[in-house]
Amino acid sequence: MKTLKDHINRTISATESELEHMVQLFQPLTLEKESHLIKVGQYCDNYYFVEKGSLRIYTMVDNLVVTNWFAFEGNFFTDLESYTYQCQAKFNIQAVENCDILYISRTNMNALLQQHPAWGELVRKTWEQAFIRLAQIVLTVQTINAKGRYNNLFSQMDLMQKQQPVQPQPNTNIVSVMGITDLPVTEK
Repeated sequence: MKTLKDHINRTISATESELEHMVQLFQPLTLEKESHLIKVGQYCDNYYFVEKGSLRIYTMVDNLVVTNWFAFEGNFFTDLESYTYQCQAKFNIQAVENCDILYISRTNMNALLQQHPAWGELVRKTWEQAFIRLAQIVLTVQTINAKGRYNNLFSQMDLMQKQQPVQPQPNTNIVSVMGITDLPVTEK
């Protein structure tokens, strides 16, 4: 739970007792490479944090696998629509490599939100960062051609690797996040 504690401490101010109460409500889960945490049609009742490893969030569109997002070490993730509205998941969540994950149930998440205003701040900041990243992706899809998005994406991946090494992803997964389907892709 060290990665989770470090993330919380970097994001919000919490006393040691608040921090301990927050993290004690998380449960550990290990996923093997290529196993699914959630599949389309299931219900997502948990909020997750990646302690170690990486996952991809993807869906199928006309028999084409489309990677929508990645969850890397030190990040929160979930199928937000399924979690929020208690509806069937529209996305698959799959381990790209062996993963150590922490999860918190909806009941415990709601308890933290009621008991600790700082936890609400953490959730807000997490969603803000995700929304900003999504807005950046949409803007690049709307304003930059496929070759430019491809080149830009890999320069960002190189920078990210220097900051926090992650398991290399197949290029087909990475470029589908950027809406690039018209380039021949070779594995890097």
